[in-house]
Amino acid sequence: MKNKMLKIATLFLLLLSGSLKSQTVQILKDSVLFESNYYVLEEVKFNTGNQHTVAIYSEIQNAFDIFNKPSFEAPEKRIQAKKDTLLELISNNELRQANYGFEQYNIFYDKNQLLNLSVHLQSYGSPFEATRYYCFDLNTGKNIGSQLFINHTALLKCIKSRLKKQNGKLQPNLKALQDFKITTDSKNKITGISFMVADSENYRNSGYEQFEVVFTWKEIQKYIAPSFKKRII
Repeated sequence: MKNKMLKIATLFLLLLSGSLKSQTVQILKDSVLFESNYYVLEEVKFNTGNQHTVAIYSEIQNAFDIFNKPSFEAPEKRIQAKKDTLLELISNNELRQANYGFEQYNIFYDKNQLLNLSVHLQSYGSPFEATRYYCFDLNTGKNIGSQLFINHTALLKCIKSRLKKQNGKLQPNLKALQDFKITTDSKNKITGISFMVADSENYRNSGYEQFEVVFTWKEIQKYIAPSFKKRII
């Protein structure tokens, strides 16, 4: 039988902490065994709800169009839908041509009602991959992005200067200030911010190449908006 030949098996459903730093969210994990490989499915789950978490979760779900389904309010239902879709594609021998996308979540900062995370997509059967970055103010439910920073012109000029060694032709714009990750040490103390600048002018089979521009906290703190500075130290 087809199912026996494929050796499809559901392995586990785990509720794991997305990061030792994380207070607000966890990462649900599930996996499917296919052709001797385990394919991991992930979904972000808010530990405690407030009036804004539904809207935030909806925005995160819309990072990538991985299947033709509406937004889910319950992460457990969405990860189950991911698994059901994957199993159906495998059973019908349609996985490769469907370009099924696997999402992976990374939590960079979760403190003082600020949540900085990324959603990474890896397509099965193709080299395509992409990453979306978010920084939510949990007090308002808004993705603050570039609002975290002041003196945008000066900051972009500094980013451009540091990009020269990686890609001298790349011209970073305001979008560069929306895609970033806050870096911390083992004690959850901020050590800096890295901007992820995409070369949106040159598309490759693997997607748009991203270049990481690193600032230490000492270098970046003068660009942090006063309204947020006390919340990220």
